[in-house]
Order: sequence, then C-alpha cells, then structure tokens
Amino acid sequence: MRDEAQLERQVRALLDRVPGYRGYRAKEDRRDADRRVRDHLVTAFGAQADRVERVARDLAAQRRIQDVGPVDAFARRIHHLCDRIRTATYGYGGLFSDRDVDAAALDQLRQFDEALLSGVEELNDPIEGLEAGLVADGDLKSPARAGEAKVHAILARLDLRDQVVETAEPTPEASVLEVLQRQATVAPSPAFDLRQGDAVSILGDDHLIDAQIDVRAGDASFRLHRLQATSPDQWLLLPSAKQASLAQLSATQEPFAALPTPTIGTVPFQQISSGSGRGELIGSGGSSGERRVTFTFLARQDDPDQRALVLDWGNERQVLVGRQVHPGDVEAFPRAGGGR
Repeated sequence: MRDEAQLERQVRALLDRVPGYRGYRAKEDRRDADRRVRDHLVTAFGAQADRVERVARDLAAQRRIQDVGPVDAFARRIHHLCDRIRTATYGYGGLFSDRDVDAAALDQLRQFDEALLSGVEELNDPIEGLEAGLVADGDLKSPARAGEAKVHAILARLDLRDQVVETAEPTPEASVLEVLQRQATVAPSPAFDLRQGDAVSILGDDHLIDAQIDVRAGDASFRLHRLQATSPDQWLLLPSAKQASLAQLSATQEPFAALPTPTIGTVPFQQISSGSGRGELIGSGGSSGERRVTFTFLARQDDPDQRALVLDWGNERQVLVGRQVHPGDVEAFPRAGGGR
C-alpha cells in the first residue's frame, strides 16, 4: 500500500474540500462525516452528469441522433452512481455501532473516500472529450464509452466502501489494491508534465524543450514537446494514457494523401486512430490560443515501428514522421526550482 504519511497528505488534501468534514475517528462524528462525504460526492458527480446531458441536448438539437445514444447512456450511468451514493447503507451496525472499530477499517474507509473524490476528476477527461467532439463534429462514442468504464470502476470502489461501513472490518488488501490502482493504468510518462526550458533524454541523447503542442481530446489527449536546435523540427510525442505509444517525430514537407491508402510522399501507411479536439502551441511568445484540430495516427505498412502523425488546423497541416520510443528510454529532467 502507499506510504502512510503520503496517504495521509493525499487523503487530507482531498477531504479538506468537503465542508465540515472532521473524519471518522470519533464515534459521534462518523455518521456526520459519512453524510457530508456522500452529499459532496452526489453534488460533484451530479454536476458532471449535467455537463454530459448538455452535450446530449445539443446533439439532439443538431439532429445528430446516432451520437445521442452513447452520450445519454453515459449520463444515465453517472446518475446511477449518484443514486447508489445517495442510498447506500446508513445502518446502525458496523461503522456506526457503539463497539470499537478496527483502526485499519477506518483507514480503508478514508482511502475509499479519497478514491471516490478522485473519481470526480477522472471523469473530466471523457467529458472534455465529449465537449470537444461536439464542437469539432468529432468522435463521441469513444469518450462516452471511456466515461462509462470509469464510472464502472468508481462503482467498484463504492461497493468495497459499503462493505467496510457495514462490517466495520477491513476488506482484504488485494481487493483494495485492485480497485484503487487507477494511477497505474492511466498515468502518462513523467516527461508529459515537462515544460519549456526543461530537459529530456531520449535514448541517451539530451535535449532542451523550447515549445509544446497540447491537444485535448478526452482519453485520446496528447502532448508534443519540440526539441531545441533540431532541423527539421523534432518532436517527442507523449500520449496522456500510459498504455499508448511514445514516438520521436520530425517535421516533413512530403504531402499526405488520405485515400484510398494513406501515403506520405510515396510511402504507404495504415491508419491506427484518428480524432479531433482543441489544441494550442505554447512557446517563447506564449500561447497561440486554442483552435480546433483533427489528428490522424499512422504506422508504416512495411515497418509498424515507424510512425506518423498528421495534424490539421483548418488552414494549416503538420505532417510528422519518425519511430516509436520505449517509455523506459525517455528520462525527464525538470528545472531545479522551476515553477509551473
């Protein structure tokens, strides 16, 4: 499990957002603490559901009927989560009884509260993906399904929390780890959070970062760091999801043709994925401002390790080609004392 002191800091940081929360240690405070956490969660998840429903209403107004179904299903899933939180047991046994409660059970309960509060933030990516897809007339099914999957994971945390409340006994550690390991599956490369002036090492070669492109498209979001003093421009591609591929890419002037077989120059590629969202370039002159962008990821047909990314900004197209990079071959070196 996580270091106890670190866990304590993380739990307090999240639970401090709950008005009037005093914790579960004192018997007379447990029912009030439980109610306050539930009320806070229902309000926060309810606000997330409202955002999804606004997208569904706008889709219906635009007659995009085929897109309404997945988005509406996501909203219903969040409302189901709210109902579960609202009506979960308040029983007079277990946590709320007069008998002593195992301290490990109280610690687990706070862990689950922290994980549920983190779940509110976890839904931001798929919801932002829906909002971006609505504006850009892009893919909505993928972020909707990703959102439903996240709600399913949050419900699993709630189930184990209820078990601790009802029994006042800690649940097996393996079960806790299984439902709380969201960071292990979605955390991006440490290099993802680097900024202009930071350094990165790729396969032992050191580079300074002088600009970046941020593309926000829900679970398909990614970031590109431009490597200083390279010609043509070279970029390090860093997806927001740990399981996606990193790549070192160079700008090319070769033309891109999408149909019938994607080609860059005369080289045939195959499409891996595509999408749309909002992107911006951030450099020494500040931000370019957000713009709609569509993107296509490709792999070379005769060498799948060779990758390409095509960014369409409306009146401008960027074509980048290069190779995959193993995450272990990328090291991040933030500036000492550098602000964020």
